[in-house]
Amino acid sequence: MSDSYTSSEASHRALRAIQQELERHPTVVAVQGFPDGYFTELRAELAVDRWGIDRENATITVRWFAGATPDARPEFEFHYSDEETDFGWHHHEQEHVDGWGNFQERTNDGGYTYEPYTFHAQNPAQLSWEIMSSLSSGLNSE
Repeated sequence: MSDSYTSSEASHRALRAIQQELERHPTVVAVQGFPDGYFTELRAELAVDRWGIDRENATITVRWFAGATPDARPEFEFHYSDEETDFGWHHHEQEHVDGWGNFQERTNDGGYTYEPYTFHAQNPAQLSWEIMSSLSSGLNSE
């Protein structure tokens, strides 16, 4: 067994941890990783009616890049969409906001608005629950 770090393996491990947590969440119907082999993305089908929200085709897409080295800051996004709404939480450099964390939402003109966001969770599995909680709050406030 090799102790060498590869970003694809580290990214896949993070996405598998997220997938396992999303599969436990009561609004998640199914989660699939893409591509087969080492995941670079997850797509989860959501039943937001369990939150009392009437929306069709609700999904959350998760992308994760662990970084080129073991001590690199991971880049990730949890992006929600349905037939009416498109928004997400992102952790990467963004010219529209200071810092790495941001929340972005599609506007009626097709562009996005951006605001800083601070992630409180420290690992991929915890982030899943933080985002799903924020998602529930965000959809219920619309």
